[in-house]
Amino acid sequence: MRFSKFFSNVQETPWYRSLLNPVIDEITTKGKLLDIGTGTGKLIQILLDKKKVDCIGVDTSSEMILEARNKVKGTNVKLFEVKADANLPFEKSSFDYVTICNVLFHLKDESIDYILNDALSLLKNKGRIIVLTPTGNGNFLSLSKSFFSLKNLSIYIWFYATRNRAGPWTKNKYLEQYSIKNGLEYKREIVMKGFAQLEIIYK
Repeated sequence: MRFSKFFSNVQETPWYRSLLNPVIDEITTKGKLLDIGTGTGKLIQILLDKKKVDCIGVDTSSEMILEARNKVKGTNVKLFEVKADANLPFEKSSFDYVTICNVLFHLKDESIDYILNDALSLLKNKGRIIVLTPTGNGNFLSLSKSFFSLKNLSIYIWFYATRNRAGPWTKNKYLEQYSIKNGLEYKREIVMKGFAQLEIIYK
C-alpha cells in the first residue's frame, strides 16, 4: 500500500478528527482558505461540508495531491503540487486563513521562516495563520486512556513517529518568538487532551 493511501485511511479515524477539530472551530467566516501541506485533503473535505469555505490546498507530494483530489472530487477546490522553499503561486493578500497542520515542526528554521513569511504575504489584513502540531507530551498509558479503540490504533504510530521532534518544538516556542520578532499577535492553546497544540498568528 502506498503511504499516501495509508495516510488517507488514518485521516478517516475518530482520533484524527479530534486532532483537526480545534482548527475547524477557528474557521468562523465563509472566507478563502489556503491549506499548506494539505496531505490527502481531509481538512479541506471537512471544511467544505461544515464551513462552506473556499479552499485551496498545496503539497509537495504528487501522491498526496492525487489522494486529495479523490476526496474533493466534484467540488470547486483547487489543489496544487508545489516545490519546497518556493513562493506559492497566489496573489498577495488573497486569503482569510492559512492553515498548516502537522508540518512545521518537521522542518529546519530557514524553511519554517520561508513558509511563514510567504503565508503572511498571502494573508488579507486581519487574516490568521493557524498552525496545528503534536506536543510530544504524554505516554502510552495516557494515550490509551484518552483514545484507545480498535478504530484508533494508528494514533500510536502518529504519537511515536512525531514525539521526538514535537517535544523540542513545544519547548522552544518557535512561533511565539517569530511573532514577537515580527510584531504580530500570537495565541497558543493546548488541545486534544494535551497531545496537540493550536497556535495562531494574527496579521
